Formats: sequence, structure tokens, C-alpha cells
Amino acid sequence: MYRLSAHVFGGGERVPLLHDARGLPLFYPTLFATAKLRNAGIAVNTIRNKLLDILVLLRWQAHQKSLRDLELEFARGEFLTLADVLSIRDFASRDMRDLEADGQSQSAGDSGVKMLEAWIGTVKPNRKVGGQQHYNRLSTIADYLEFMADAICIKDRQKRAQDIARMAKLIRKHRPKGASLRRQNDPQDDSPPSEVIDHFLGIIAIDSPQNPFCAQAVRLRNAIMFHLFSYTGMRRGELLSLRIDQVNFGEEPYVWVRRNQDDPLDSRRNQPSSKTKERPIPIPDGLANDIHSYVMKHRALIPAARKHPYLFVTHKPGKWCGHPLSLSAIGEIVRDIRNVDPVFDVIHPHALRHHFNYELSCAIDAHNSRVRSGELGGVLIREGKELDVRAFLNGHWNKSSGAVYNKRHLREVSDAAVRELQSGLGLMVRGKRISR
Repeated sequence: MYRLSAHVFGGGERVPLLHDARGLPLFYPTLFATAKLRNAGIAVNTIRNKLLDILVLLRWQAHQKSLRDLELEFARGEFLTLADVLSIRDFASRDMRDLEADGQSQSAGDSGVKMLEAWIGTVKPNRKVGGQQHYNRLSTIADYLEFMADAICIKDRQKRAQDIARMAKLIRKHRPKGASLRRQNDPQDDSPPSEVIDHFLGIIAIDSPQNPFCAQAVRLRNAIMFHLFSYTGMRRGELLSLRIDQVNFGEEPYVWVRRNQDDPLDSRRNQPSSKTKERPIPIPDGLANDIHSYVMKHRALIPAARKHPYLFVTHKPGKWCGHPLSLSAIGEIVRDIRNVDPVFDVIHPHALRHHFNYELSCAIDAHNSRVRSGELGGVLIREGKELDVRAFLNGHWNKSSGAVYNKRHLREVSDAAVRELQSGLGLMVRGKRISR
């Protein structure tokens, strides 16, 4: 019934909008996105995510037994009750992909097995989103409903102010907290083992017989992309927004990660962009040579590719041949490579960013070890300096942002330390110490 789309204005600005079934923009979501978000300088991708959160609320309205219209209710001075807030909280925790299955109702005789006085249904339980996403959804819903209620009740604002504030506070109060937000994943889930990464990069090599792609240009393009992920730790949006003039092919080659938002030369509606600081990142000579070869021998032969400066383009014949590569295309490429070996299920662009940071930690440890042993001159890279290096290479504004990327290395160091401690203490068995 509702859908989210992106529009490109004349100056290149991307504007995400929520539409109804007729294709008309929804008034209050559009007003909220414009007055509250866009005018505050919020990034386009953040606005898009918040509109998706509002879409969850609209779906909640549509799934009520008696179809709810919160705009009319607010105009009558009727605001959400505790029961409504609890219902929205539970609905917002659901994975929206499961909603289609809700309409497929079945009779008890067809959907269950009778056991004594009860029925066991065969319907699977609804999937849940993560705690952080649930928190973000409810935060956006609270902000949006507070904004919408203020706009609707503008004539009675003083009279309704307390009721509106109470409603928003009640929604925020029921956001997940505590363990549901602090739960940690296994660091191996974020940063795959090094041997898996090496195997993956071997499969996508240009001359690999297991490479699932046939065209030489596509093989070279893909190899460059995933080696850039591996060698620089850049994000998907940063890689796909990379322009040819942001690659330096000098004696010490590097790529510039820049913020190219709202570029009129970019034909993609959902424009990939950087959300971190601009920065230069060194790359190996061999990778720079591959990029030069791709640009001169393959990309230059496509007429449409010569109309824009973006490095990576679509090579598939058809309407989009030569256009900048899209975010969804990266996902399709990864899926095709995963089909080669099930072990690649843990591979995705952000996993390579985690692995880059893991390798960075190992390289710093190796450097410090060589300095301490006298094998290498120079100074130690101490903790403060390491935080500076990691923040610069990742484009972080805050040094603490890099902590999430160092979990695997910290766990390995911690495991090694505690096993050394256990080995030194020995093992107590029935009151007697034995060596291990």
C-alpha cells in the first residue's frame, strides 16, 4: 500500500519520499523529512532509514482490526494509550518481511495437530529485528508522532502540549534497553578467519578457474573492488562513489575517499556516498596498475562510461551498460561468489572492513615487537597513536568508534593471555596441583 522511492532534483540532490498506493507523497512524512531532517542537514541515507521506520508505523495502522487513522485521532484530541504503545512496540520488533505471511490465514483443522484439549500450530514464530534496530524504530516513531501531533494541533498546542509530550515519552520509555542492546556477537561473525578471506580473494582472481564470472573486464573490475575493500577498509558507499580523479597513480599510489553527495553526474537514484571523513589511503603498486588497466583497456571502450567520472561501471549489455555500479549490484556479485563455496556465507563488504582493521592490529603488534627486539629502528606505536591511526584510516570523527573493529584481535590477545596464565598456574584436581 505504501512504498519508499528516491527522486533526483535538478541540482543532483537525492530526496527520498513515502508514497501512497496512487503514487502521491504522504503529507506528514514528507513534511517531517523536509522540515525536521533535511533542513537540519541530516544525510540522505539517514532520512531514508527514518522514513522506513515511519513505514513500520503505517503498516501497524493498516494491520489493526479496525483500521487506524492517527491523523484524525490527533485532530480529535485522542492520543495513543498505553495499550497502543505496547502494540506498536511489539509490532516494531518484527521483521517486516514476515508480514506477507500474516495474510495467509488457515483454519485450525488445516494448520494444527490436536493434542488433548490444545492445538499445535504449524506457523513459524515471527522473526525479530536486532535490539538496536528496534530501538531506532521506536525513537523515530516517537519523534514523528510528536512532530505530527504538534502540526495537527497547532491551534490547541498549549492545551494539548502535555498530552503530546506524554505520548512521546511513553513510546521512548518502552524502547529496548539493557542486555538487549549490549548483547555482543562473536567477533568471528564480523571478521571472518584470515584463511577464508585468502580463499575468497583467490577465487575472484582474474585467472582463477573457479571464478564465477566469464568476461575479463568483469573479473578485473570485481578483483579490484574486493582488493580495495581488503587493502583500505572502505565502506560500500565509499567504494562505489570513487571517481577516476580520486585515484593517484604516482610513485606512492593512493585513493582519496571523498564525499560526493548530490553529484549531478551520478545517475543513480540511491546514490552511494561516504558517511565518514574524507581521507587519502595508500594502495599497493600492483592494485594501482590493475585500476589503470581497467580504466584504459575496458572502461574506456564503453561510450556511456565516458559521460561520468565514476570508476566502477556496469558491463552487462543493455540499458544500464556503462552506468555507475549500484549498491544492489554489489550484493548480486557477492551472492554469485558465495555460490562457489558455502564457506563464503560469512563474506560481505563490511566483513572485509572488519578484517582490514584486524590485519592493522596485527601489523602494529608486529611492528612493536620488532622495535622492542631491536630488529627495527623507530618508535613504538602506543595505544593513543594506534587510536589516531585507526580513526584516520576508517574516517572516524571519534577515536572510540574504532573499538568495534578491534574486537577479534582483542579476543585473540585475551585468549592467549588467559591460556598462558592457566598454563603457569597449572590445573587443580582434587586439591592437588598438576602441570598442564
